[in-house]
Amino acid sequence: SSVGSSSKTFGKLRGFRGIGRLGGIAFSDQAVFRTKAKNEAVESIQEWDCQHLRRLLAEQRKDTLTLEEVFHRVTRFRQEKCQNSQDSYFEVILSGVNSFRNQIFDLDRVQRYLRQTAPLPFDSAVFSFAEKIDEYLSKALSSYCRYNIFLNGEQIHKPYRDSVRITKGNLDQIDGINFFKIEKGKDRPMAYGWYGRRRELLGAITRGDDLSGIRVRVGNIQIGDAHLLDLCFREPRFNGYVIGEIHVESMLLIPNSRRDDFVDNTDKGAFYNAIEKEVGLPISKEIRYRSRLASTHPVVAIAPGEKKEPFMRASAEKTMPKPDDGVLLKLNDVPSALQDMCQDCPNLSKLRALLNQRGS
Repeated sequence: SSVGSSSKTFGKLRGFRGIGRLGGIAFSDQAVFRTKAKNEAVESIQEWDCQHLRRLLAEQRKDTLTLEEVFHRVTRFRQEKCQNSQDSYFEVILSGVNSFRNQIFDLDRVQRYLRQTAPLPFDSAVFSFAEKIDEYLSKALSSYCRYNIFLNGEQIHKPYRDSVRITKGNLDQIDGINFFKIEKGKDRPMAYGWYGRRRELLGAITRGDDLSGIRVRVGNIQIGDAHLLDLCFREPRFNGYVIGEIHVESMLLIPNSRRDDFVDNTDKGAFYNAIEKEVGLPISKEIRYRSRLASTHPVVAIAPGEKKEPFMRASAEKTMPKPDDGVLLKLNDVPSALQDMCQDCPNLSKLRALLNQRGS
């Protein structure tokens, strides 16, 4: 009957606040908890009268009730002998379940939520980088776990796949994976992550797609939603151009009780600042660079089901190579590209002056 009390140690186990089991009380008429430890001869059962609890919380009263008095009115506890002492389990049974517009009974909605939030495995049948990512995270993190979770008998996986649908119904391919580390100072890792390298990188992933945006996870459980890191990019929409995850390792980054962000402290600020520097800004620059190239050398997008070789843009008479990916850039496009990629360089003004002297 304890609330807010847990013997779990944060960082090593998934729960730690002592309130997770109570979530179903708001959506049911009765909640029953049945549990037994291994080698225990009895099963412990606690029943909650959720309707009575909601009435007590809603009605106007002249007198006051302590939390202990409320518990005595709405809960009942008993123990029963069990047959197999070797079993261990914790079971939650919710009866009389209802919610606004019956969202809890919308299996598609439930599945989408679990696919994004729960600590599921990747589906290697549709995401060819699954094994590579698992290997990296298993080595980098002190505890990286995946659980086989079933919805009505069907196993569900994270939503990542090799192709992503972008605006206007076109497709883009994930050609590779970039791994990175988020640190606070030298040799103080806070998190490890990955993101997919898109072949074209032209246009955001379709709005509402379950895999868009770099997601933050603690214990492989998602914190917040697809937009948690939007402000770490030059433009918030740029987060919707990529797929990826950041897995928190630091025990100083503590999820709040709603699990939609972290508890405010100096490490939280350092965490978001490091993500902006190491991930958000480089990706933002690449998106702008690709967009500028596309405006001068349009590329036909991939239609659904159509196969297409990786693009290479035609070179002009005067060109300058971009060393990291082999794409050729017109000389008169160089000043603006330099502005994006080298804006912090003290020699930027000299480079621009030199280019202006040579002409376009």
